[in-house]
Amino acid sequence: MKPQRELKAAWNGEQLIVTARLVPRYAFMTASIDVSLEGKPILKTGGVLKFVGDHVAGFERNGRLHSVEASWGKAALTYFPVKVAVDGQLVVEAPVRISNWWLVYWPWFILLGVLAWRMH
Repeated sequence: MKPQRELKAAWNGEQLIVTARLVPRYAFMTASIDVSLEGKPILKTGGVLKFVGDHVAGFERNGRLHSVEASWGKAALTYFPVKVAVDGQLVVEAPVRISNWWLVYWPWFILLGVLAWRMH
């Protein structure tokens, strides 16, 4: 399956969206996997420094408490394999594209810039 920028799935008749983006923590070398329900964030991993892992959060919907779990596998350069479950039931399992994946190269851009400047 080709990685998507946003993974969309239905849960209880509402739209669940999963996204991933690099975050400044650890010099843009980690990504946050974020889950929202009808546009409201219900889980953000925040850029955990783990190659493989999971993150659990609770949220309230229609007066009931629910749990959401996002787990991820080893990342490729531009995407993560992700699974999201709500109340223990798998909702989506697919690769999600890291929206700003090119930021992982920022140290190389600086190094090349310094080298070019020094050669003048």
